[in-house]
Amino acid sequence: MFKTIRRVAVVFLLFTLSYTADSQEDNYYFYNDYESWEGGLSFGVNSFYGDVNDNTNKIFPATPFQRSFYKDRHFVAGGYFGKRMTPFWTLALDFKFGRVSGTNKYENLTFRTSWNTEVVISNSLDVLSMANLSTNWSLYPKIGVGIYAFRSTLRNTATNDVVNCFPTAKCADDGTAIKAAGYRCAFALPVALGVGFRPIPELRVFFETGITWVANDYLDAYASPKPSFEGVWNTMIGVSYQFDFIPRRGANPRYATANDALKDDGVTRKYKKMRNRSNLGNGGHPQYSKSSAMKKHK
Repeated sequence: MFKTIRRVAVVFLLFTLSYTADSQEDNYYFYNDYESWEGGLSFGVNSFYGDVNDNTNKIFPATPFQRSFYKDRHFVAGGYFGKRMTPFWTLALDFKFGRVSGTNKYENLTFRTSWNTEVVISNSLDVLSMANLSTNWSLYPKIGVGIYAFRSTLRNTATNDVVNCFPTAKCADDGTAIKAAGYRCAFALPVALGVGFRPIPELRVFFETGITWVANDYLDAYASPKPSFEGVWNTMIGVSYQFDFIPRRGANPRYATANDALKDDGVTRKYKKMRNRSNLGNGGHPQYSKSSAMKKHK
């Protein structure tokens, strides 16, 4: 599973950089540094994939018409802040907060985490925009890299005793962990697919679903005797807003604030003041110096 995700990540990043060869065509261009910044919030649910789980780690373990489909799902809140580098490429800092739990009825085990935190740098590519389709809809794959901070407690479902904690702060006399301390950070690699719609250019409503692979076998506080995939599947809906910062002007006199008045229609007080100080004079006729040094040139 990890090899597949790694291959997808490499292809995605290479594909992101390959568009520069066509940078002069249609929407293949970069926005200015002050343009097209975005911020958004999202909400949804998650589910766990790992050792302490009854769904055998299938992507679609059940249907909405089965009871197991609703087991061990938790509320997730998230958001992002980033910039549209091009009309189809967005670079952002994503974050998510939520609990995770799982149950393995065959081994009488269940685990639950505290409020975990996922922080990643993500890249998304709008394939509809890349195809130069004129539409308010967007369809995009997303991939990122970052960290996942968690704290987990594993219990026996028959006795409700604590079997293990991670990270461990205190143990009983027999060595059994009874308390988890702090948070452990692990490398995280989220891969998702999203669809969005812009009712107006600044506002976007979106839906995303995907999985975050966590590079730590103790996300469920249970060490598997064999290599296995552990991660969290998130399904989110959200809204974002796009805005521009005020552009900075340099020392170039073409962009000086005072010269902007010369572009006025002659009505405003600022323009009249500039006109009186310029060499245009009243009525737009040139003014000549009355000094004796200049009179001989008339």
